[in-house]
Amino acid sequence: MKTLNLLLFFLICTTISAQGTQLLRQPTLSGSDIVFVYANDLWKVPANGGSAQRLTSNEGYEFSPHFSNDGSWVAFTAEYDGNSDVYIIPVSGGEPKRLTWHPGADVVQGWTPDGEVLFRSAREARPTQTNKLYKVSSDGGFPTAINIPRAAYGEISPDGKYAAYTPITFWDPEWRNYRGGQAMPVWIVELATGELQRTPQSTKERHLDPVWFQNKVFYLSERDLASNIWSYDPVTGDEKQHTFHKKFDVKSLDAGPDRIVYEQGGYLHLLNPSDNSTQQ
Repeated sequence: MKTLNLLLFFLICTTISAQGTQLLRQPTLSGSDIVFVYANDLWKVPANGGSAQRLTSNEGYEFSPHFSNDGSWVAFTAEYDGNSDVYIIPVSGGEPKRLTWHPGADVVQGWTPDGEVLFRSAREARPTQTNKLYKVSSDGGFPTAINIPRAAYGEISPDGKYAAYTPITFWDPEWRNYRGGQAMPVWIVELATGELQRTPQSTKERHLDPVWFQNKVFYLSERDLASNIWSYDPVTGDEKQHTFHKKFDVKSLDAGPDRIVYEQGGYLHLLNPSDNSTQQ
């Protein structure tokens, strides 16, 4: 009986309902699955709903998960040894593999088109250049800096020609409807030429968390008080609002092959940008 009770306890602790549980954070989306952070661990749930399975159970804090381009790996940042470093884990679960060893914090941002893990780090910081973007092979090795002087949150476009990023982190991201010196647009740079565009800020609002989806940049904007998802087309210059939440801010987003996943009000939502339909 004691063995049975322990087994039931284990099953309860390693399975949750993603639809009924709140405080699900930092989702990332593949073609079939969502991985998210809950109680400082990584969990996986089918994109169409169901019970979530725990991927990690280490004592350290895990955050910022991102699916690989083929959906077979998840890169994330973890504090296993008192420091924030880059790890990868198979989507089916297993032992996390460590990729970075620098004493500074390395925070995963995504993957490059050629399958390397993209992360930000202050390992070369100086007064005018704080964080930069780096990439590291999933096989390990020395990281390589992306040719951008200063970058914090960002992604490389699927064709590898552009980077969309914010140049700084924010000391108080929970300050709602912030208008001040840290309210930055998303910068979009052509990596070969250095040609730069910025997302429009009609009310000097803050733009955060840029991701690429169907050749457009999707990001969070506080233009209408609450943080919602907007997009910007670097070719035409068109911008568009896609979500219209009023009560709770959209906190993070990520793009999959055909949809966008985001966190809002403690729940996970799927967005179809073609018609702005959403599913919780």
